[in-house]
This record gives sequence, structure tokens and C-alpha cells, in this order.
Amino acid sequence: MRRLVLFSYLGVLLLPGSFLFAQPQAGATAESSVYLLSPVDKLAISVYGEPDLSSEQRISDQGTVSIPLLGETRIGGLTVSDAQKQIEAAFTAQRYLVKPVVTISIEAFSPKVVTVLGEVEEPGSIAIPEGRNGLPIQVAIAEAGGFTGAAQKTEVQLKRAALPSGDAGSSQVVNVSALLQSNSKQKNSVLAGPDDVIFVPRRLF
Repeated sequence: MRRLVLFSYLGVLLLPGSFLFAQPQAGATAESSVYLLSPVDKLAISVYGEPDLSSEQRISDQGTVSIPLLGETRIGGLTVSDAQKQIEAAFTAQRYLVKPVVTISIEAFSPKVVTVLGEVEEPGSIAIPEGRNGLPIQVAIAEAGGFTGAAQKTEVQLKRAALPSGDAGSSQVVNVSALLQSNSKQKNSVLAGPDDVIFVPRRLF
């Protein structure tokens, strides 16, 4: 098993079932957001004073959980806080509870990877640390052994994972050389999300 990434700026197998509901946007930073709930995350969901409404379950591939009285409720792609508020609002709107207090705890995170191909020393899948939405593109490349001598560092391709609708994800070209030279790498970093593919092309001599 490849070790989890240590976040420093030194220098193809895609997991099934890791359907992405909220992708990092182009230009998303390494510290841009709170964790977004994903399929296969295992949750403990409780409602204060209502033990019969408590449950422990994994988020489905469709991004839903089954809530007593409410049925299938979509929370994939939301933060824990937003998911709690959404469930509370549903209980209130359907007049099951007056002022519900919902608590969601993440018991286990779903496995997530970024795939790095092309002119890197060790192409393959890189594990995203638990509780994070993705990896800065330069960190993912470093975990793949770094660039080869023939790498075109200024035109690295980032292919986003497919959208929930089934449509192809977006693509962008990233100047990783400029990111590595930046005085504020953390701020300017581009985040690669689960099932994204990074391709480092060969430099033309």
C-alpha cells in the first residue's frame, strides 16, 4: 500500500463506487473547503431525544442515506453541517418534529484516489488522505515519484472525473512549473479530486 501523502511541496486503477458528487472547481486551492460527504462514507446519524430515528449506514452510490420517516435523502456532496441542516429542515417541513437537532458523525471515510500518468517516475494511483477532498496537483505528482527528465511541466493535463449526470468531466491545463516557483504555493495550488486523472506530457525537444 502506498503511504498516505505528507503535505509538503518537495521538489490505472480507478476505484469503483467512488462516484463524485461535488468536484473541486478549476483553481480550487489545497485548503479551499470543508470535507464534502461522498458515497461509501460511513455515518452515524442521530436526532436528539429521538433514539428510534438514529442509524448507522454508508452513503449509497447515488449519494443518499435512508432516514426513518423521511426515506431516501440525498446528502452526497454536502458538508456535514449542511447535511444536518437539510435533514432537520425535512423533519420540520413534513411536520414530524418541531425543532429537531440532527448530529452526523463520520465513522469511516470512503477510499479515494487520484491517478497520475505520463512523464512521472512512478505512474499509478495516489491515495487521498482521509477527510480531504483532494490533493494539490504538485503533491500528487511528487507522490508519483516526481517528473521525469522529459516532462513538460508547464502543460500538465488535469482531467476531472465524470459528472453525476454521466457527462464527461472538464479538463484543464496546469502550469505546475509556475506553481512550484510560486511564493504562495498553498494559495495558488490546483486541487485534484477523487478519480481525477493527471497526465504529464513529454516535452518536445
